[in-house]
Amino acid sequence: MTVIAAVLLGPWYAFLTAMMASTGLMLIWDSPHVYLFFGLEALFLGYARRQDIYALYADAAYWLFIGAPMTYLYVVYLMDIPPSHLGFIIAKQGVNGLIYSSLASLLILAIPNLWFLKDKVKDRNRRRLSSQLTYFFTLLVTLSLLFSALIFNFYFLERQQVMLKQHMTEAVAHLSTSAQNYIENHKTVIKNTANQLGLVADKPEQWQAILSNLHQSYPGFISMLIADPAANIVTASPASRRLYLQQTTQNNNIKDRDYFIESFYNHRRFVSSTFLGRGFGDDAIIAISAPFYLDAQHTHVAGIVEGSLNLIHFSHIDQVDEYADDESVVMVDEQNKIIYASAKLGLTPLAPFKFAINKGVYRANLELLNIHNTTSIAPEYIYAHRQLTNGWTVYVLKAFSPLLQLAEEQMFSSFILLLISLVCTFYLSRKLSALLTVPLEAVANQFSQPETGKALTIDENSPKEVFSLYQSLVASKQQLIAHQMELEQTVAKRTAELEKANKKLTKLVDRDPLTGLYNRRYAERKFAELVDFCLRSEQAISVVLLDLDLFKRVNDSYGHLAGDECLRSVSQLLQTYFKRDIDIVARYGGEEFLLILPLSNALHIEHHLNSFREALSQLDITSPENKQSFKVTVSIGAITANADHNVQLDKWIKVADDNLYQAKQQGRNRAIITIIADKSS
Repeated sequence: MTVIAAVLLGPWYAFLTAMMASTGLMLIWDSPHVYLFFGLEALFLGYARRQDIYALYADAAYWLFIGAPMTYLYVVYLMDIPPSHLGFIIAKQGVNGLIYSSLASLLILAIPNLWFLKDKVKDRNRRRLSSQLTYFFTLLVTLSLLFSALIFNFYFLERQQVMLKQHMTEAVAHLSTSAQNYIENHKTVIKNTANQLGLVADKPEQWQAILSNLHQSYPGFISMLIADPAANIVTASPASRRLYLQQTTQNNNIKDRDYFIESFYNHRRFVSSTFLGRGFGDDAIIAISAPFYLDAQHTHVAGIVEGSLNLIHFSHIDQVDEYADDESVVMVDEQNKIIYASAKLGLTPLAPFKFAINKGVYRANLELLNIHNTTSIAPEYIYAHRQLTNGWTVYVLKAFSPLLQLAEEQMFSSFILLLISLVCTFYLSRKLSALLTVPLEAVANQFSQPETGKALTIDENSPKEVFSLYQSLVASKQQLIAHQMELEQTVAKRTAELEKANKKLTKLVDRDPLTGLYNRRYAERKFAELVDFCLRSEQAISVVLLDLDLFKRVNDSYGHLAGDECLRSVSQLLQTYFKRDIDIVARYGGEEFLLILPLSNALHIEHHLNSFREALSQLDITSPENKQSFKVTVSIGAITANADHNVQLDKWIKVADDNLYQAKQQGRNRAIITIIADKSS
């Protein structure tokens, strides 16, 4: 609207329009610079119009000589944006200016009635046809190239973001798995050591040899020790610490340490929070401890064994070749304290990990955050994260600037291509206009006559080229109409295909991609409908939770592909046993499945569930990797009650989950069902 007002009404109307239009941007961006930039642009375009300068040429000059320098100064001195973002911001503002000035100019040409305003600005000199043709061709080429470049850049950057997001997701998954395995393996080591010490609990002279051999096998422990029931350290490893204990009697008692208290008094394996090691390095460590016993009944504690796990192990991830130079890693514990951070980030170990999720001016399909300048509107990093089972979180960070630099390069390439194309178009258009001016006047006269129902003709003395052009224009008009009709048919066909695809997409949203079963969200949404259905017929509903027994052993023994194949096989068997249209068979999460069975018969449901359980226990499942066969069993917890028992699915699941827990406690591979009678009885 600002450009239209500048072309038709002059600078001051354009300035007023710009001020009104900028108010909306001011409310969104909360930055007064919009009044200055767009106000000056409106005045510049208005005064250029009075000098008979076309809007596109004037706007290009404005952004080249005024807008770009002003944007540079404003961003450098008044905005908290890194210098690396300057090129992209300036190029984007210039391209935006060319787009809306081109669109406004074409709109003016397309709606001739705009020219009949009473107070419109008139040309000081009548324009030549060659100039008008040149400007028109320039507008078309400018818009075509701009939109083509923008669409190409959009899909290119979109693809880059998808690939980047997939890469970072895979990276954080790999790191999370490595970290989890590292901790779990050393927890298992401490547990096994405690069991081994329990065998020689009455022979303290053998403890040192066991501890030293173990420490040599697992150098991830920076130090290890054994303490007696009085909390005195009786032996330790490495040799330097053992020698230190022999030479001093200070600090040999650990009765105030959490790892002693939890293991000795609470009789459990304990993993401490992260802390800085003292005496054996200043790296972040955790203490893992476990008790060992004098008797087989585990009633008399002979002592505790403790290992200080050195978390500097995680620094090796920065040397793995698959990570790019501009990627970094941060690992924090359950208290959000930094366990490890790539050196390039400059973060202090065990300091709180302070960051801000960036919701600034850049629209990206990636998760963005700021670490060093949390108040900046410019994002510093793209990130992906995953939480471990012990509450730790792994972050993979990738600098945002390379992606912005890529967008900037694309923008500048498009801009250079545009300039070259405009120069060529301008030159060729002027040459073409000079050759066509006189013949086109005749064609214009023919087409400017009002339609009388008779076909317009060109004078017989007209040049052959003009007559051919005239015929071509008529034929082109007919072809355009035919093409439009064909396009309308194509659009109708594509619309139908899109509706079909949307229906298919809706179906996919409700399905678990691995098993093909309904997902948890679908089951929760459909439960209310099934309750209403059963209430009308006063029928019972069964809600069943199934959990595969010792499923982790399948993944550990046969691989994760075998685990996936196992879940698919169980899902197929479930669909065979529970195949009514009204039955809901869903994957509840992990190796758990949820059944919602309306119109249930309380006398038959337990038999049917046990039939499924027995059939599953006999099912041979083949690992895709090594073709080994294995079997799995399932524990089942269920509740059968009238539909008016409770309208909330969580209440049903709570009873089923309690029964599932009992089934697990009673030895697994069994079904426990609660049948709730009618409330009225």
